[in-house]
Amino acid sequence: MPLTKLNLNLDPKIFAEHGVDINDDLLAERVNDRNKQMNKLYNQQAKRKKQRIIWNKSLWASGEIDFTFKDWKPNERQNPIIAKNLGNKAFKLAHEMVNGHLNVIMSGAAGVGKTSLALAMINALKKTNKTVLFVSVIALSQLVSEQYQYSDREEQLRDLKRAMCECDVLLLDDLGADGGSAEKVMSKGYTGARKDVQTLMFDVANNRYEGTKKEQNAARKAGIKLKKPVHQTIITTNNLTDELERIYGERTISRLISRDPNHRLAFNDMEDMRTKEGI
Repeated sequence: MPLTKLNLNLDPKIFAEHGVDINDDLLAERVNDRNKQMNKLYNQQAKRKKQRIIWNKSLWASGEIDFTFKDWKPNERQNPIIAKNLGNKAFKLAHEMVNGHLNVIMSGAAGVGKTSLALAMINALKKTNKTVLFVSVIALSQLVSEQYQYSDREEQLRDLKRAMCECDVLLLDDLGADGGSAEKVMSKGYTGARKDVQTLMFDVANNRYEGTKKEQNAARKAGIKLKKPVHQTIITTNNLTDELERIYGERTISRLISRDPNHRLAFNDMEDMRTKEGI
């Protein structure tokens, strides 16, 4: 439809000076297509900006680490076949998480490559415009403690918690490290991690699994049911699931950790590689 029929106030002479014929039947269609492209570009830019803002809230134990699947070298391991299988499974799970609703847990001894592959997964997901966040549980526990002494820490923790609840993919690194040794965790009378940490972890786990209140209300108004977990979580840990339940509580762990063996990576018989990888 010619633009003159859409808006009678248009002056053809003004457009003609710029080589535009507003009586062209295809012009309106081209304008609409261009507007759609510009809107798509704007949304992509807004998404990337949000992605950077959330990523910059990441909490590291000892400096930011960068790792991709290309950096995973199975042939440099003592058990190359196991290492290759772990890398392949992590790669497939990252692909599944692009449009999925799942949590992933990587368990095993310290330094065997759990954090490396978890970082490779979120780096891959970042390329699909997912908002991702890395949080060291050790650093998080320290931040919770410091909030009572420093006002800026309180504000940082508040912003971090919001990002932990809302980001598309959260990597919780070294979950359980703040709970003490396995012997202590499983001993009689053990009461778990500090209460403020337990409360924080439950709030995060619940929002990620059930969706935030805003998301729940929007779904209710739209008459749809949210798929759970609403937001996906990747966990690395040296602890067994029973130990994690003792540290943070069963309700928290049930919302964070998948019981599906397809979503669990066990780094058994893998040697310590921290020196080689700088982890």
